[in-house]
Amino acid sequence: MTKFQQEEISPVQKGKNFEMKIEKLLTDANIKCEITGGPGDKGIDIKGMKKGVKFIIECKNWRTKNIDCSIINQIEGVLSRQSNGTIGIVAALSMNRYTPGAKETARTSIYNVILVDN
Repeated sequence: MTKFQQEEISPVQKGKNFEMKIEKLLTDANIKCEITGGPGDKGIDIKGMKKGVKFIIECKNWRTKNIDCSIINQIEGVLSRQSNGTIGIVAALSMNRYTPGAKETARTSIYNVILVDN
């Protein structure tokens, strides 16, 4: 695919591609999961379970925008409606996309929030 063709991909499609990449990484590691993202996904792009522990993932394929506290607050809201012990994961392209405030909010959350990159 040429650079020109890559630029033609819509932001929505880029997001879907990122979700599929994360799902493939998990399934290749024998972690059962499914993509649930789309309109009305309520902040859950991927959900799954490993060794009896439920997890939800919010994928952020943002190249120019940083992930701030509002995204962490959003996943905390989703976790508040999940069963106790559910892990919330925010997946970004790079750890550099997370603001210091987002990292601190995740670190001090009353929920299990993990920030990862691909």
